[in-house]
Amino acid sequence: MRRVAVFVDAGYFWVQAVKIAQGEKMGRESITLNYPVLRNTLLQETKNAFPEASLLRIYWYDGPHRTHGKSREHKAIEELDDFKLRLGSLNGVGEQKAVDGLIIADMIGLAQSRVITDALLVSGDADLTPGVLAAQNLGVRVHLLSMGPPEATSPYLKAEVDCKFLWRRESIMAFAAPVTVKSPTIAARVSLDSGPPAAGPESQTTDTLASVALDTFTGLSEAEKAQVSVDKALPALIDRKLLKLAADRLRRLLTEDEKRMLRARMKDQSKGGGA
Repeated sequence: MRRVAVFVDAGYFWVQAVKIAQGEKMGRESITLNYPVLRNTLLQETKNAFPEASLLRIYWYDGPHRTHGKSREHKAIEELDDFKLRLGSLNGVGEQKAVDGLIIADMIGLAQSRVITDALLVSGDADLTPGVLAAQNLGVRVHLLSMGPPEATSPYLKAEVDCKFLWRRESIMAFAAPVTVKSPTIAARVSLDSGPPAAGPESQTTDTLASVALDTFTGLSEAEKAQVSVDKALPALIDRKLLKLAADRLRRLLTEDEKRMLRARMKDQSKGGGA
């Protein structure tokens, strides 16, 4: 008898679901999920990939909420039948870690105990490739269910799985809906038109990062300030302090582009300011 377990990398899932629903990279809060429809859709995708296998369960891997441990989305996942929430951890600067390790450990553990014969992986992370290979060496067939464009999934991961499937856009749109912003009233539009244009989210983020860089630099000792230079990387301790303050101010994790911008702003402070 064949049995399959599903392993969902929630970080990958959310990024791709948002891009599909909104057409661009935005935060998780920019879409809403119909969780019962998500469950039914994923169960059908699993059946399509492994028509002769019974389901063990769907494992959902995510990082914890920065302050509350479990977010509203996590609690919604826990309410679903056949789903099991698995949370990783956050490091000192609020970056998600240990999720890849959890996926690999669970996949190998279930393979070693012969609980499963098949695995369906929803991820695009190359770091999961060793886990895929280890599970295959234990006799498990690993299929990949990818989302979004081809470049969203590592070619190394795709090369090692046994079969590849694409979670079609129309299936994802059945449970992922964009959050729409209500149009302003006529009075509000008149008020907006009569004044200067409001700063967009990108401009507000840039201003926040500049403020974080200034505040962090100002709070350093003279010895620490001397270590900040445009010609070299920031010392690890200062870098962690900088990233943590930025994550706290923005109330979310920073993108790689934002981290580079923030570090550049910080280095500008050593020259006497970076407006």
